[in-house]
Amino acid sequence: MCSNGEKEGKLKKLCPVSLGLAVGLVSFFAVLLWSLGVIFYGFSTAMIAMHLPITTLGQGFVVALLALLKGFLFGFFVALLYDVISCCVRCRKSCEKCGCHDTCKDKKL
Repeated sequence: MCSNGEKEGKLKKLCPVSLGLAVGLVSFFAVLLWSLGVIFYGFSTAMIAMHLPITTLGQGFVVALLALLKGFLFGFFVALLYDVISCCVRCRKSCEKCGCHDTCKDKKL
């Protein structure tokens, strides 16, 4: 699904699924640990001033799942954007060596 480096002149790309899962899982565990810290140690003074509701384990898990989804989408689209931009830059530099577009070989950019 995703290339693992340069093979036969192909462009090295980021895998959107891998980056999305990595960012999503990091944000999931960060929010889950933050929720557990609030449950066991209580709110800080700044949080009390913001009138936040009391967090339960179920609410913390739901918010962590939403963080997983948002992190996955963010990482996925960052990797896609990176692949598109890096391919366009590389095709402009050396069209013969670029393996990212089939039509790139026919045109001189």
